Amino acid sequence: MLKLYFHRARPDFNRLIEIGGYSFPSGHAMNAFSFYSILAFLLWRHVPTRMGRIAVILLSTFMILAIGLSKVYLGVHYPSDIIGGFLASGLWVAVVIWFFQRYKEKLEIQELAH
Repeated sequence: MLKLYFHRARPDFNRLIEIGGYSFPSGHAMNAFSFYSILAFLLWRHVPTRMGRIAVILLSTFMILAIGLSKVYLGVHYPSDIIGGFLASGLWVAVVIWFFQRYKEKLEIQELAH
């Protein structure tokens, strides 16, 4: 929906692949950020060691940045498209995690009451 709102054309120089549609924000950047952020959030609780948690964060960060940078390298997005995708997805992930945490707290309170 954001792409339809902004109607930003894709870069027309140094393009290594051809792709259609609008440019801003990057859907691949949004998907990568959402997927790897949620994955890291869910794995965090199940990784008992500090080094394991650091590895989860580093791997997630690497994948998010690699996917974003690859889109700029391929010439199908401007850097601002990637940043916009990360920010939009970051907001979405924050809201989802907030609702998830509230839901879990309500379940815990209900379990204590019974």
